Amino acid sequence: MRSLQTRLSTGLIVSLIILFSLQWLIVSRSIRSLTEGYIESRLRHDSEGLLAAINPAKESTPLTLNQEHVDLIYNRPFSGHYYIIRSADRLVHSRSLWDYDLPVPEVSVGETRRLYSPGPEGQNLLLLINGFKKQDRPVIIAVAEDLSEIETDIRHFQLIYGVVSLVILAVLIIIQRVIIGVGLAPLKEVRRDITSLEQGEIGHLREEVPGEIRPLIKEINHLLEMMTERLQRSRKALGNLAHALKTPLTLLTQLSDREEIRNYPEIRHHLIEYTGTLRNLLERELRRARLAGTPRPGQQIVLETEIRHLRDALKKIYKDKTLEIAYSIPPGGILSGDREDMLELLGNLLENACKWAQGKVALKIEKDAGISICIEDDGPGCPAEELERLSQRGVRIDESATGHGLGLAIVRDIVEQYSGEVVFGRSEQLGGFMVCVRLPVPRLEVIPV
Repeated sequence: MRSLQTRLSTGLIVSLIILFSLQWLIVSRSIRSLTEGYIESRLRHDSEGLLAAINPAKESTPLTLNQEHVDLIYNRPFSGHYYIIRSADRLVHSRSLWDYDLPVPEVSVGETRRLYSPGPEGQNLLLLINGFKKQDRPVIIAVAEDLSEIETDIRHFQLIYGVVSLVILAVLIIIQRVIIGVGLAPLKEVRRDITSLEQGEIGHLREEVPGEIRPLIKEINHLLEMMTERLQRSRKALGNLAHALKTPLTLLTQLSDREEIRNYPEIRHHLIEYTGTLRNLLERELRRARLAGTPRPGQQIVLETEIRHLRDALKKIYKDKTLEIAYSIPPGGILSGDREDMLELLGNLLENACKWAQGKVALKIEKDAGISICIEDDGPGCPAEELERLSQRGVRIDESATGHGLGLAIVRDIVEQYSGEVVFGRSEQLGGFMVCVRLPVPRLEVIPV
């Protein structure tokens, strides 16, 4: 769909063009009509003058015309002013016609006809024919005038009027684009608010907007509130579920240590295995529940601070290894996205690397067309056959996988939620396991500061 500004501008431009075209056409026709009306009144006046200039005569004597009462313009050859007088078999025409034969149709007494006729030298004539009666004799007087000069003047007027109209049309189009731009400016503010919402700078959209889009903003804010409430209820319910299941799992674990169960090693083995599986599944689903945070408004994550806290926590957990955790982050160091998801992602990657590293872990975050996160360690790495299985899309990783367990499964789930990709390999720099995650920019972005 085209933008609103384009649709409004196009509609107004088309309307203005139609309006100015109709105005140009109406004005042009009105000017022509007024001009020809004036010429017609003058021709009618000349017809009456010619009728008065006819000399009185007896019934057997043909009519004659007193030239002293005839305008001199009718005596100049092809002057553009002509007349023809016809009575019975007598025909009198102006000297201006010279030898040109101007056809005149018959009219009855009291009848008037107006028509266009070609004239000498390609002239376009307006011909007025009147039927009179003088001395009981029917007389037809036809008077004509050349419209060529008038038409030239009208075309000149149409050209000037058209140019002026085009200039006014261009000015109006510019003005209306400015007006539409100003009118749609609040939409740009809404777009900036949405960007700020995505980056976590604000928690809801401002409702100080034009009345046409205020209902939409209110619905978006209402939707955000409902999603936040549902997320909180879901996390609370999962927490309650985890608390409720911990006691039975603990009792089952204690049950496996009882003396009567020890006498049945096979049953005890299965009991320990199944309770461990249940505990791992519970932990996994509780972690995955945090993925529900992705639809919420974005938050700003200060990478330097968060990674330093993760590093300090992991060093305490693996204090027996004396780990060296190095990291490289892009300039600015502020990540726009869901904070819990990103900490879950980085925490699982770093914890997995620290678990298997001998002494060194490297974290590198880069931004180009997207966000890339690579974590390497100097541990034993992953066997080639297992590495190939891990790289296959859709494979679920569980605790039984050699060297890598639940954390990488959660990493894959988070990355899939963000429409990203995960690549497993061997570190060329440290020689151990390497995980590279790539996430698209629209859901996650590094903000320059």
